[in-house]
Amino acid sequence: MLLDHAQPNASEGAGAPLRRGERRKQHTKRRLLDSAAETYALMGVDGATISAITERADVGLGTFYLHFEDKDTIAAAVSAIVVRATLVVEATLAEERTAGSTGASGSLDRLVLLSRVLIDEAAKAPGLFCALLTWEGSRSSSFSHPTMRDLLTPELASRIGRGVESGAYRIEDSTITAHAILGVLSACIPAWTATGRADWDTLGGFVERSVAGMVSL
Repeated sequence: MLLDHAQPNASEGAGAPLRRGERRKQHTKRRLLDSAAETYALMGVDGATISAITERADVGLGTFYLHFEDKDTIAAAVSAIVVRATLVVEATLAEERTAGSTGASGSLDRLVLLSRVLIDEAAKAPGLFCALLTWEGSRSSSFSHPTMRDLLTPELASRIGRGVESGAYRIEDSTITAHAILGVLSACIPAWTATGRADWDTLGGFVERSVAGMVSL
């Protein structure tokens, strides 16, 4: 399952263990989320239908609507899970790599590290990352659900902002630069996937250099 590594355990929490009915609901929701991720990897987010997701999860349409409002709601939930898991990986690596480091390159390293981790995670599920990075959300919906890019933009912008404050970067607008970085990722990952190239380390190195060039003095 594409999201197994990213979803919280249903039994975790400060309260009492979940009852059987609640565990069953959590299990069904996980099946729907996994099914959505697998469907997105094959069809893209816009190409996926609720019927395709429920058929893959082997549940009824009514069950879907017990857990999610609409197609955008579940896509936003999958995006949040993937982003959360990516940030956990990035934070763990940052702790390991900065444990004994000194100097003023910390902010730059953290920004470049997140960009590189996004490439490394995309290599594990390229179809899903392509789908989520290119999904812009429904323009007809009265409520805008956060896309993967919406969730990543403030994360990148905050790292850029810290770099500007420390004097490591000379950037006028952190948010615009974050969008530019996401533009590189959104262009490169689908292109790399489409060509069937397996040397993701090469792409990772290119992205690292590109991101460093965008923010360097």
